Amino acid sequence: MENKVRKYLDHYDAEIYTSYTDEDNCSFKIYREDTADGYEVFIAKYSGDKYINIMDDVYYYQHDLTNIVIEKIQEGETVYVDDDIWNDNYMEDEIIAYYEEESEEWEDEDA
Repeated sequence: MENKVRKYLDHYDAEIYTSYTDEDNCSFKIYREDTADGYEVFIAKYSGDKYINIMDDVYYYQHDLTNIVIEKIQEGETVYVDDDIWNDNYMEDEIIAYYEEESEEWEDEDA
């Protein structure tokens, strides 16, 4: 993982995991599911939520998921993101962009 991603996560006391073996250790998870008629949808929900809420947790387009990941990082969550979703959406690059934008503000706050 890129050093800037690590710094961004550390600033918010958050973690990101993309290996399915770490899924159970995360407070929030983003993964793929298939509908009964064969369509792919994306689920983004808290691990403690027993059921999937169609209105709040199901996404048809995966490009919306990057904003959710950034939001959960900023909330200090431990987030599992399916590896394919992570790579397909260039999420590491997005986090680096957020880091580069926000880290200047952090330096101003520390000064």
